[in-house]
Parts: sequence; C-alpha cells; structure tokens
Amino acid sequence: MNNYLKTYALGVKSKCLKLGFNIEIHESGRDTHALLSNSDANRVVMVVVTSNVLGDLLTKAYLINQKKYEWAVAEGFSLDEMVDLVQENVFIEIDPRKVSNYLM
Repeated sequence: MNNYLKTYALGVKSKCLKLGFNIEIHESGRDTHALLSNSDANRVVMVVVTSNVLGDLLTKAYLINQKKYEWAVAEGFSLDEMVDLVQENVFIEIDPRKVSNYLM
C-alpha cells in the first residue's frame, strides 16, 4: 500500500472511530488498492488511488456488492474484469469523502 493510500485509509478509520465503530484495513496485492471493511455491518469498500494526465493523485471509492462479487469470483473473473463489469454492479462508485458513512 502506498503512502497516500495508507494516509487516506487511516483518516477514514479515524472518522469511523469518531462515529462509534471500527473498521479493518486490508491490503490488496496492488500498491494502489485497499479494502476497508466493517464486519459488524457486513460492508466492504474498495479504495483506489490513480493519477490524472497531469500526474495529480485521485482517490476513487467503490462499494462492493458482496453477492455479485462472490458470483464474479466463482465465474473466474479477475479484479480488472470485475471493475469492467459496470452493468453487473459488482462495484458501485461512491464519493470518497463519504466512505465512513457507507461503512456504517
């Protein structure tokens, strides 16, 4: 996990603690992806750090539809292929400033 993503994830964790619940931060096999989960609420958000054409860092967040995610894994889709399955709504893009609210 790169420094920018780690700082972002720890900031979300801090907001969640202020809201009265704890989350877990899971590193993925990629330096630019992390999973944030609240096992009590059974919610998972994937956070991705990318850059635009000017090199500015952008944070994107996706709520994971767990049933559809499990279906996609069972069908043998890779993470990249799942992200491309827009019509299947495996990953639903959300406002990265409101991740803590989606994890409640």
